[in-house]
Amino acid sequence: MRSRVRRGFTLVELLVVIAIIGVLVGLLLPAVQAAREAARRMSCSNNIRQLGLAVLNYESAYKRLPAGATGPCSWNPWSVHDQDMGVGRMPINRYSLVVSVLPQMEQTQLYDLIQNQRPFFRSTWDMQGNFTPWRTQIASLRCPSDPGKINTDANWDYDGSGRVNYAGCYGDTIVSVNNAWHPAASRGIFQGRYARRLSEISDGTSSTVMLGEMGTTPSTNLGTGQGKLRIQGARWQAASANIEVPFNCKRVQLGDRYDPARVNTGDLWHSQGMRWHDGDYNHASIQTILGPNSPSCNNQLWDWGISSASSYHGNGAHVVFADLGTRFIPNTIDTGDLSQPGPQGNDGARSNDRSPYGVWGAMGTKDAGDVVDATAN
Repeated sequence: MRSRVRRGFTLVELLVVIAIIGVLVGLLLPAVQAAREAARRMSCSNNIRQLGLAVLNYESAYKRLPAGATGPCSWNPWSVHDQDMGVGRMPINRYSLVVSVLPQMEQTQLYDLIQNQRPFFRSTWDMQGNFTPWRTQIASLRCPSDPGKINTDANWDYDGSGRVNYAGCYGDTIVSVNNAWHPAASRGIFQGRYARRLSEISDGTSSTVMLGEMGTTPSTNLGTGQGKLRIQGARWQAASANIEVPFNCKRVQLGDRYDPARVNTGDLWHSQGMRWHDGDYNHASIQTILGPNSPSCNNQLWDWGISSASSYHGNGAHVVFADLGTRFIPNTIDTGDLSQPGPQGNDGARSNDRSPYGVWGAMGTKDAGDVVDATAN
């Protein structure tokens, strides 16, 4: 009777199997990552649409859209908002449109905490006292693709605040777009202090961008100029660059970064989306001038400039139109002639002209007469 000889795998055979498994994993991993990003992108699209729905529910209740910035919040007597209104230290015009629509987002308790502060109102950048609302991260305001996170241990205003990935559209205005006291400071749906009516959107709600996506800086504990070369979240202070002509802002881009050969890192600061409750133009706006994932630039710190939509999706960013239509706008959207100066706020030069910034510019203007079919572009 013959005994059977049991044979195992040889070392070569085992290595071949491992190699095959490695190849298969390598082939499958990008597909898995792509599927995960698709899911994150869909969630992001739903979040910005839900914020848009909250804005329209607010309008239904009050017959006006929320102002881009409103209410008490700042104790800084040198703030452009305070000074322009001639009210000394009275805190006004820094609560974001998100604060206004918190009840429509089922965040009434948070809203009441903000409105019932006594005896003083907490400034929007004050993290020293662990003020609960400013420390609260509202999940629906965050895009899952954005890696930036609140630093709960930070006492500094940016790192310690809850973030937001969605902002009101201020149109294609550049000069004076930050003003909060003139109804024509921007040509978009939102601006500081002024609450528009839907009837003011004469270009049509289906053709006019209401909200746009913006990425936030992934870093934490940042000092001035450190680690802020990414397009997402950072702004360039470009006092001598004449950014009234948008090309001068666009030219500092190098891929998804600010070009270190053109930009002094000390002139970069992370502002966009870093405080969900802060309605200052520098924190809470996108403009339809440079295409998505382009630089954002200021004439000077806290001054007028260009706020570009951005995301971590790579090839574009989400927007919501005033009829709740939600679209993903590619980086390559037509932006017209970026060598042309933008329309000026406060009924300044070219304030009634059609946008020089192509399809993208036309999508952001509420009443310039440059209507586009948003579904065809």
